[in-house]
Amino acid sequence: MANIIKLMDLLSDEEIRMQIALFESVNMGNVAREAGNRLLLGLADVANAFSETFTNKSVVNFEFTTTADAVMDRYIELQKTDRDELNDLCIKKTLDIYKEINGKEYTGDVKSPIYTKELVNIAAYNFNINKYKPLGSKLDEIEKNYEKMMLNAIYTKMSNLSNKDYLETVKLMDMALIHLSLENRQKLQRVLTPVSFNGKGVISALRKRKDLDKIKTVYEILGDNAFKMVDIDLSIIYATLRGLGRVSRCLIARFIYMLVKKSDTVFSIANEKLPSGNLDTVLDNYRHEDGIFREKLANQIAIQKKIDEKKKNESQIQNQAAKLEEEIESILKDFYEAKDDFSKLDAIKSDYLKRKRSSADSKVYYGKVNESKRKMDRFSDLAERKSNRLTELKTKLDEIKEDIRLEELNLDKAKAENKTEVDKKADELMKTYLKRFNRVKFEPGVFYNIVVRFSLDERLEIERFLLEIEEEDDYYSFDKSYVEILIFIGGRKTALLKMDDYLCKDII
Repeated sequence: MANIIKLMDLLSDEEIRMQIALFESVNMGNVAREAGNRLLLGLADVANAFSETFTNKSVVNFEFTTTADAVMDRYIELQKTDRDELNDLCIKKTLDIYKEINGKEYTGDVKSPIYTKELVNIAAYNFNINKYKPLGSKLDEIEKNYEKMMLNAIYTKMSNLSNKDYLETVKLMDMALIHLSLENRQKLQRVLTPVSFNGKGVISALRKRKDLDKIKTVYEILGDNAFKMVDIDLSIIYATLRGLGRVSRCLIARFIYMLVKKSDTVFSIANEKLPSGNLDTVLDNYRHEDGIFREKLANQIAIQKKIDEKKKNESQIQNQAAKLEEEIESILKDFYEAKDDFSKLDAIKSDYLKRKRSSADSKVYYGKVNESKRKMDRFSDLAERKSNRLTELKTKLDEIKEDIRLEELNLDKAKAENKTEVDKKADELMKTYLKRFNRVKFEPGVFYNIVVRFSLDERLEIERFLLEIEEEDDYYSFDKSYVEILIFIGGRKTALLKMDDYLCKDII
């Protein structure tokens, strides 16, 4: 079960403190301010160098607090805070980011699976992870993507250490190496083969070639304490900004990365655990058989796609027609109001024709008459144009309905050719699902649709999503109402899942 708030129990007080310090101290304002300060520092260095050439004295003494300093200062302040308050502070910062991203307060229970889904989606967006994937898959991808950014940041940092940072990192690594077990010392020696088994040797070996697997092994053996991790974290945030990402999304991604790493759990459902799945070697044979079957269905699938497109087009035109009818009704209402005004004015025109009213009154009267007439003409023309357009749409709808009727006749013929094999596969799938699913129920027609509409690999993605619904917390509130959800099935393709209180009504 993946629940972000509950997984926080796995983190140490130190880890929670650092996450809060990053949440509170790292934002666009601070980052931009530091960039400006670094520019001023550079100018100050130039001025001092120029001055020292002639006077041997510095003329500018410019100092500023870096973002890393601010993070560490806040981290130290939080050492006096107990665990319950730390948890509350951390949750509050996630709620602040939720509001920043969504433009509104989160009003539900933060311990609910719905809040977990919201936080995961915030972080997943940072890495362009498909939003229609199962939540478990997104968790694992966030962890892998963030780790990759971290390992890249470590390599870049090791390759560009200032003299001060180099000496500090050597000291940290020497301390970490002293506390290694014999097994880990041997493993590190085998993986890294440093010239000397000390901090300098490790840094030198890491600099030789960018090898993320090697860096990962070294990081896992030596741990956070061997690196200046605040600098690494900030490097990741700067890289995110260069890619036009948001600081807040990156910080939530870091938070989730830590939780997934600490849980030591793979949250995505492996192929061999899926109802239609198996080991990859076996699946290769299944894919070959599925390919042959889908060739037989090619004509039926092509006709079905045509019908789906035409029905989609029909729905769009129906919506356009309904909107036009509303607009025409509103225009006609305005027309009859203008006509009524005109009739009232016309009823008293004799007074003006017989010059019984003053010149000023007559001028106002004829102005109103002309305005009413213009309104009538304008609304009449507009109603006529829209009525003509409505007639065109209705004619097009009739044509589409006839096309659908003819294509459905063709579909019936194609279905008849494949009926025996399709029915057999649908029946087998139904038996498999009835054994595997308990909470999720299925309408009988669902199995036929899955067999015909989706390839084996697409079906596996659908099953990955369905199994998450079956086995995990309710991330989608299926027990509350009828919902339609798009499911990632590979590439840029999605399937539409229709659910009503855990009853799967259709998948198309």
